[in-house]
Amino acid sequence: MPEDLPPLELRNLRDLTVKRSEGDERAPHMASASGIVRRGDFAYVIGDDELELGVFRLSSDQPGELRAALPGDLSDAETRHKDKPDLEALTALPPFDGGAYGGLLGLGSGSREGRDRGFFWSFGSDGSLDGEPTVIDFAPMYELLRNELGAINIEGASIFGDRLWLFHRGNVGETTNAIAELSMEDLAHSLRGDAEIDADELAALRTYELGDIDGVELCFSDATPLFDQLVVFTASAEGEDEILGSVVGTIDDDGDVHRMRTIDRKWKVEGVHAAVDTGVIEFAFVCDQDEPDVPSPLLIATMPIEARFEHD
Repeated sequence: MPEDLPPLELRNLRDLTVKRSEGDERAPHMASASGIVRRGDFAYVIGDDELELGVFRLSSDQPGELRAALPGDLSDAETRHKDKPDLEALTALPPFDGGAYGGLLGLGSGSREGRDRGFFWSFGSDGSLDGEPTVIDFAPMYELLRNELGAINIEGASIFGDRLWLFHRGNVGETTNAIAELSMEDLAHSLRGDAEIDADELAALRTYELGDIDGVELCFSDATPLFDQLVVFTASAEGEDEILGSVVGTIDDDGDVHRMRTIDRKWKVEGVHAAVDTGVIEFAFVCDQDEPDVPSPLLIATMPIEARFEHD
């Protein structure tokens, strides 16, 4: 159950406006933001209907830059709806052989054909992007997860220790929430080699029930590492016509849920990045408000790691 506390209030830091290339008639903003990673002065954002990665400078209020993360063209409205890559998960990988400063790993949801692709993009020493992205094929791994879970919808990813955790969003009445664990050593080998994530890289799989809001099940929407003992996750209760609310919570290295705090209901949280400063979690969230003509916001908030400090 979510904690008996007032909803976490979020503050809008900026709207995700972007510079489109000449001749691109799409709105000059990201409207379906689904994942965020902060590194240095940079905030990197993916959208479920974008082939590009949004690059924003936190020290500037200027529109962000779009850089191609996957091949293709979604400038046509019909193609954009039908062939979108559904990039839903974005996480930072730690340094490994072949990636001295780590890099960004983006993943498609796997929810239908054509959504099994992702990308890896190396970081430079200042947190900027280095070189060009590599397209990653998750199809073999996703096929195994479909065999285990039925239809899948990978919404979040997070490094935890020597594992990569993939967060599957349960579909109400069909599958439950689940976390799949992959070996970071195997993942690094694949990134250096054939850029294909094989089925035998699956190390563990477990399911979760996160409760509900107003009778609608809470389902994973993103995740991010906090430090070596906790992962932060977000989850939303999505009804037929509206979002009934979102929560942010933490999971420890045993896989147990600790904190689970409701968020101001006007926000449909789709992506989260978190860091710790003297016992307080600093959050950056992105939202998809299901309004194509409205820019997705970049929101910030703070919360103590331990709930007891917020109770009388």
